[in-house]
Amino acid sequence: MGKIRRKNITLFSLIILGMLLALCTREVYWVTKVLEANERIVADEPSGNSVFIEEKFALAIKLVSQGDFNTALSLYNSIEQLSTNEKLKIASLFNSANIYYRGGLKAIEDDNAQIAIPNFELAKLTYRKVLMLSPEHHAARYNLERVLKLSPEKNFGEKSDSTRPERGERAITTMRLQALGMP
Repeated sequence: MGKIRRKNITLFSLIILGMLLALCTREVYWVTKVLEANERIVADEPSGNSVFIEEKFALAIKLVSQGDFNTALSLYNSIEQLSTNEKLKIASLFNSANIYYRGGLKAIEDDNAQIAIPNFELAKLTYRKVLMLSPEHHAARYNLERVLKLSPEKNFGEKSDSTRPERGERAITTMRLQALGMP
């Protein structure tokens, strides 16, 4: 009976030891991958198909510096969707808002209001998202104020009739039972 018990304990110990070795091997593999990603980031050669969100963030920063704003925006948006790291999510939102803001400024310089207005609206929306996640983010607050000066919000105050239709929508209709200004 003693030999059977000792044999079972030895077998159980070997199984536990094998599991621990497998876990250690997996951890060493993961740490190696992290170190490789860090080396790519430091060498300014981040990979776009990396499993690490931090490396994708570094790639987006590199793409912005190279002028590839659309790809950088898609990376920032994917980081914002996938990231569980709150600081990284806020940083990616702030950077994407800055891209929209700069795009609006460039469109104004080129006298292209049709591109400037949507960019400013996206910038305002994204800066507000940053401020919802981090109310103390002073740079986002400052940039939001700058965007609001360039593209102010439509004011629906007490004096303005917000239900009044715009210019061309007040035409007389030939349809029966149709109120003015209604579609």
